[in-house]
Parts: sequence; C-alpha cells; structure tokens
Amino acid sequence: MKTQRKTFFALSALAAISLIGAAVWFFAFRRAPLLASGACRGCNVLLITIDTLRADRVGAFGGPAGLTPSLDRLASEGVQLTRAYTAAPLTLPAHASILTATSPPVHGLRTNGLFRLGPAIPTLATILKGAGYRTGAFVGSFVLDARFGLNRGFDEYDDRYGEKRAGDPSEGAERRGEEVVKPALAWINATAGPQPLAPSPWFAWIHLYDPHEPYRAPEPYASQHEPYDAEVAYADAMVGRLLAGLPQGALDRTVIMVAADHGESLGEHGERSHGVFIYDVTMRVPWIIRTPGLRHAVSDDLVRLIDLAPTMLDLVGVAGPPEFEGRSLVPSIGGRAHDRPPAYLEAMDANITRNWAPMTGLVSETYKLIDVPIPELYDLASDRKETTNLFSREPERARTLSARLQALVAGFHARGTAAEKTTLNAEARRRLQALGYVAATADRAGRRYTGADDPKTLIGAANDLQRALATFNAGSPDQAMAQARAIVRAHPDFVTAYGVIASMQRDAGDLRGAIATLEDVARRGADQSVMVVLAGYLQEAGALERSIAVLEAILAAHPDYADAYNSLGVAYSRLGRHGEARAAFERVLQLDPTSATAYENLGVDQLGAGNLTAAAADLARALEIDPRLARAHNALAAVYLRQRREADAIAEWRLALEIEPKLYDALYNVGTTLWDTGHRDDARPFLDRFVREAPPQRYGPDIARIKGMLAR
Repeated sequence: MKTQRKTFFALSALAAISLIGAAVWFFAFRRAPLLASGACRGCNVLLITIDTLRADRVGAFGGPAGLTPSLDRLASEGVQLTRAYTAAPLTLPAHASILTATSPPVHGLRTNGLFRLGPAIPTLATILKGAGYRTGAFVGSFVLDARFGLNRGFDEYDDRYGEKRAGDPSEGAERRGEEVVKPALAWINATAGPQPLAPSPWFAWIHLYDPHEPYRAPEPYASQHEPYDAEVAYADAMVGRLLAGLPQGALDRTVIMVAADHGESLGEHGERSHGVFIYDVTMRVPWIIRTPGLRHAVSDDLVRLIDLAPTMLDLVGVAGPPEFEGRSLVPSIGGRAHDRPPAYLEAMDANITRNWAPMTGLVSETYKLIDVPIPELYDLASDRKETTNLFSREPERARTLSARLQALVAGFHARGTAAEKTTLNAEARRRLQALGYVAATADRAGRRYTGADDPKTLIGAANDLQRALATFNAGSPDQAMAQARAIVRAHPDFVTAYGVIASMQRDAGDLRGAIATLEDVARRGADQSVMVVLAGYLQEAGALERSIAVLEAILAAHPDYADAYNSLGVAYSRLGRHGEARAAFERVLQLDPTSATAYENLGVDQLGAGNLTAAAADLARALEIDPRLARAHNALAAVYLRQRREADAIAEWRLALEIEPKLYDALYNVGTTLWDTGHRDDARPFLDRFVREAPPQRYGPDIARIKGMLAR
C-alpha cells in the first residue's frame, strides 16, 4: 500500500513596461471669472492625489523645467495654490484629512496602519454619493487599503495592489501608476456612458503612489533622472495618460483637483524621507484646481488640504456638512474678502510607535510654530528652509502662537474623534495583564517629555537604525545586531529598534531570541502592531494557544483590526478549529473585501479540512485578486495533487517558484512530486537546491531525508 506523502502548504500571516507617451489633451477655455459657488453644478469630479510629491519638483511651482509637463499644463489653465499645507506627513492621515475635511485629532487617524476611520464622520465620497454621484476610488498602496475605512461612500474601491511580499522595503504592497490609471479609466468610461444619456455625474479619486520610496521608476525615466525625480516624472506622465483617456468632452464637464498628500525630505533637517518632522519640505504641497472655463491664476493665500473637499462641493453646488472643519476657498479665490485660518500640522507616528515626544504646530500668516520639548518658530517669508529658530528671539509672537495652537487642540479634543481608536477596555487590559503584557495606547497625555525625547534629538538614532538594517540585509547580521543593540542601550524607549532586533533574530534563525525581545517590549508597553508580530512568532514556535490568547486580547481592544483577525484565523486553522478559522478570515474580508491573503488562508483552511472544491475556489479567488501570490499557487498545487492532477500541480509549483524563488515549501513539493512520479532527473535540481538553501532550523529532518534519497 502506498503511503501518503506529505505536501507543504501554509497560511500567510503576513516585466518590461511599454510606456506610450500620453496624448496631448486640449482645453477650450473662455475668459471667465475666477471660482464661483455652483459654477460647475452637476459636473463630474476628478481628484488626483500624488503621494510624496515635493512642491519644488513641479515646474509650475518653481521646479525644474520639463520634469512635470502634464501638471504644468494643468496648472497653466487653472488655479495654482502655492501655500497649501497638508495636516500630516503620512499617507493615511493626510488622505483622511483630505476626504473628511478635518484635522487628524478629529478624524483620529494619527499614523499609518493602526487606526480605522469610524462610521460617524461624513466624507467627500459619502456626500457626493448622497447627492446622486457614482463614486469610484483607485489607490496605489496598501497604506490606503479598505480596511482603514476610507472606502466608505465609494461604489467601487479598487485597492488591488497585490499583497506585501517578503523582502519588500516599502511600507506595503503597491502598484505602478499605469496599473492604477488603467482600471480607473475603464470605470470612468463605463460609468460615463454616452452623453447626454449618462444618468448621473461621477466622482473618481485616483491615488498615485510612485514618488514614495523605494524609488523604482521604469524606463525611460530611471535613466533620465535621479531616482526620486524619475518617479515624479513617471507619475506626471500617468496624470497625462489619465486626462488623455477621459471620455470625449468630459473635460468640459469635470472639476479637477490635483494635490500631493505630503512631500519628501530627501535628507533635509536630517530626515531621510518623511513622517517625523513638520518642516515645509514635507508639509507644503502643490495643489491645482481646474474647472471648465476657468482662467489661470496663482494664489499665495495660506490654505489647507482640509479645505479641498468643501471647495470641491461648493463648485459643484453640493452643500457641505456641518462636521467639516475646512472651508471652501471659492469666496477668497473668487476675490471676496475671506479670513484665512491657521493651518494645523502634526507628526504623531514617532510618538505612537517610538515613544518620542509628540509634534504639533501651526502656520499663521508667514510664521510657523512647532510645539516640541525644544520649541521652534520660523519666519517662512524670510527663511524658507527653516534654518533660524526664532523662538527665544521673539517671545511675544511665540506666546501668541502657542496660545492659538493650544486653543485649536482644545477645540479638537472637545469634538472627540471619529476613529476607532487605540484604547483599552477593562477586558482587554485584564487579558493582556494575565499574559504578563501591557499595551500602549495612542494617548500619552500624562507623560512629561524632555529635550531627550525631542525628535530632533532622536532622528540620528532612527537613521542609525536604518543603516543597521541595511547592514543586515547586506549579509552582515552580527555587525547589524551590534549596531541595533547599541541604539537601544542609548535609547531604551525606542520601541521600533527592539522590533528591528527581533526581526533580525528571527531571520537569522533565533526565533526564541526574537520572541524574548518582543515579550520584553510587551511587558513594558507596546502598540497592537508589535503584539501581532509577537503572536505570529509564537505561532512559528508552535505556541498556538498563547498566540491565540494574545490575539484575542488585542481584538478585545481593537475589534476592527484586520491583521489580528488574519493571524488568529491562522492559529485556529493549525489547531483544526476550522469553523473559528473561517469566521476570522471572513471578518478580514468584511473589513477588506479585496484581501487576497484572506482568500488564500480560507483556501488553505478548506484544504486542511479536506474540502478540495471549496479550497480550489477560494485559492482561485485569491489569485484573481493577486496573481503573484506565490503561496496561493503552492496551496492550489497541493489541491491539484490530491485530485491526482499531477501535471497541473507541478505547473503551479513552478509558477510559485518563478514568483518567489525562496519559497522552500514549493521547492520541496515540486521536487518530491517529480521524484515520486518517476521524473527523477527533473526532480534533482529542485531537491539539490532545497538541501543547499532551505533553513535547517525549520526543515532539518526534511533536508536529511532528501539527502538520503539523492544518495541512493
């Protein structure tokens, strides 16, 4: 009797491009007044946000000639807002402010990944949908995934960017601009229909992530520019492609707004990218408004991206809700008197994830105040690079602006937050304490910060940590670990550094050490993302019940945390608790309907339960969303093998290895299947690689067995 051979499959816890120059589009402009309320009543609405775009890279805003011809053309036939400020230098909080017309303390999304927009606050999409618009969003990165709540009000929320893969240095999975523009144009053209028969106008939001690091622009841009500028040039070309592909005549019936969500430091003020500071290089952004018949103008008024949604609604004749904090710019740009409120700024990621001092500030007239332990005041009119701190030289102005900032913050607190916030209820606290852990919250108002906690003081440590991680990835783990440990000795509250050390330990084969590092952090207080990583490491170590206890405690505090549900489902499935596993994965899909990983895990769970037909359907759905999900190909191959479709199984495993060459489960599976089916010459290259490359700490017995097979 033939014994059943094991096949590896696992649940997931965590091409040359043809670039055709965009066709030139033509606007038929009439000399007309500047903006007026309802001037484009019933028009379509097109919002384009470009991630991480510095204002000084756009030609119309003083950037180099020829780098952004599409944006320059659009600006020449619309209004350029040269003093526009974002509320936060991170993608999710900035876009939440754009869509809700509120500051981060009000909408509650203070950093990427840890918050979800609650249902109470209206958004640009919910309002336009209520006014009869068909609504579609097309985003380029996981940072704006549906699970974070910005999908409310959209008929179509296309976040099919694929899943984050091992070794990807970006914040999350992303897709190039052309892969965003293509489905956006398909939706717009299908939605628009033949004019004038189209039943209602449309609102489309297109998010281009390309200028965000890592800078990997395609050719010909990569060889024509420095890496960041190449991404900017490529994103600009995609704006041109989008506008050129709109339905015929649509530009005469569409209000267009283009803005960056934030900029990029590129080393200025010691910051490599963005997210830590609120200097103008990341907070002052390009913003262009174009409506049919509008004459070109340049406005140097102080404006805020929270004013974008109210301005958009005013132009198309839709009333904004009282919850909006931002104001329509139509009166001021239209030439009528209009007071200009200050721009509130904040950078809270380092406070929430690293325990550094929080950073808030405001811009009023030409002055900027930054409230940190070592406070800062700048005259932006004479010191655009913000190099001369006037806080001690102009004490009266500093006191006045500080009082104004405090009043703003007090007003935010009085309104409360619309986010599903990182607060602990009594049950969650009890569960975590029973495990010996403490969870940090987003509210550290009781702590007193000193100059040692000021981000200016600590940015060097953050840069050192980045260099240590680069050293590790370059193949020097011992040196990298020593560098990282030196950082935590100097800065014992730098939680991120402990996470990096744990990741290094795990990747170097010291899973027990990685768990010990994270448990030490958890005993002193860690946010939920650290807890989910710890739970994943516990699962790898076989401590499934403890992992479940950690995850259930997290979910008691954060009932809409998709990553925790996904990891919990993995643990349940491995224990054979298939009903509970499926419920967890289905909850992920309620929060994030296009989660390929959730479908993959549903398929793997069905495979483990012996439901081959259901497994194949779920895995096919995962691969429909993300065809490059190597582990889903591996699991689908396992289904085919059990269905005695050996040729199909081998083809799937080969495809999995093309996508992810170091997927050792697939390497083992295809090699042993070829061997067992008599194709031993074909099997040997796969098995030889498995023996040479597979990590012994995980595959030791299997490596020994394969060595014995090959020696016969």
